[in-house]
Amino acid sequence: PTKRARVSNDNDQEVTLYQPPPEIEEEEINIRTSSLAQPTMKLTGHKGSVYTLAYDTEGECLYSGSFDMTCLLWSASGTCDNFNVLKGHKNAILDVKWFHDGEKIVTASADRNLGWWDATSGERIKRFMGHEGV
Repeated sequence: PTKRARVSNDNDQEVTLYQPPPEIEEEEINIRTSSLAQPTMKLTGHKGSVYTLAYDTEGECLYSGSFDMTCLLWSASGTCDNFNVLKGHKNAILDVKWFHDGEKIVTASADRNLGWWDATSGERIKRFMGHEGV
């Protein structure tokens, strides 16, 4: 069944997907439609605070960037399995965005670099260096 889901980051190292109570109207909160196995799903795996969360353009994947220098990719339905880990930054990941083709991810890190990644393989395609600020 389809459920309304909202992303929360209440505990620094966990991401929580939960189903809002039915009495809350959709206009009152920022929600999306998903097919979760449970009303609340805790996604664990980061070893540091989670700084950024976002869904892909299709709403099928959720990605989380963390102080632990990794970006974890999760299935946004069923049991919300972690299907990939992007590693390679030397400092916290502050932001992540899907590339318009839906197959690449761009990460921005406090190491002052951008990473361009293949979402399927987890391989870094290119590192963009030279930023002077965070």
